[in-house]
Order: sequence, then C-alpha cells, then structure tokens
Amino acid sequence: MPKAEHELDIHAPIERVFDVISDYEQYPEFLPEMREVRVLSRHDGVAVVQFELELVMRLSYTLRLTEERPHALTWTLEQAKMMSLNSGGWKLTAKDAKRTHATYGLEVKLRGLIPKSVSTRLIGTTLPATMERFKARAEALASG
Repeated sequence: MPKAEHELDIHAPIERVFDVISDYEQYPEFLPEMREVRVLSRHDGVAVVQFELELVMRLSYTLRLTEERPHALTWTLEQAKMMSLNSGGWKLTAKDAKRTHATYGLEVKLRGLIPKSVSTRLIGTTLPATMERFKARAEALASG
C-alpha cells in the first residue's frame, strides 16, 4: 500500500499541538475508532504504545514512537498480528505563535486475507478525518 500524506493548518500553538498528538492515552476521547490505548513504556523521548482500533474489523498493534518535541513524532511497528508495516509520523512547523502547520504521513501493510476495504479505509478515508479530529482537539484545548 502506498504511503499517504495529509497536511493542514491548526489554530493552536505548536507546543499545544504536540501535547495532543503525544497524549496517546487520550486518543479514545476524540478518535471514535480508537477503542483502547496503553502506554507500555516511555522514557528518553521514546514511547512503546499498544493501540486497539476498530474499523471494519478490530486491529491491535504496538508502535515504537519517537518524540522530538515540539517538531516531530515518528513511529515504527513493534508488534501486530494483522500488520506487517505501520510507519509514519507528524511534522509540525510553527507558522506563528498561535498557528501550526501539520503534516501527517502513514504507510500500512496488512497481512493475510484482510479485506481490501479495511486497508483502503485505513489510509484513504480515515486519514483526513483523523487529522481533522486532532485539529479540533488542539484548537479546543488552545481556546479553552
């Protein structure tokens, strides 16, 4: 599956945006397809996090996330039964003190006889909607 990338501007300071994207355990509060998140370890800018995602089917996977506050967050797949690849990241650039340009990239390969609808939805349809939810969360926290 090709890598997908999406960009948008967020009306929130870069630090606030980074706080939202790196607060993994809060993802289920604003990402409806995210069922559960557990931080297994976190130290020296590296977090190992287990995610459980419900799209057309339930997917459970563990990522190793590298945090470069406040400009970047990247990840690679640690463990998954139904995925052979899940890598990507966020790149954040401050446009000014109150606005951030965000670029999100993702590459996912599913194993076995996973329906194409799952992989298509994971990349094609879910990515822009997910970015909008992160944007809304950061903007709400910045204004409140």
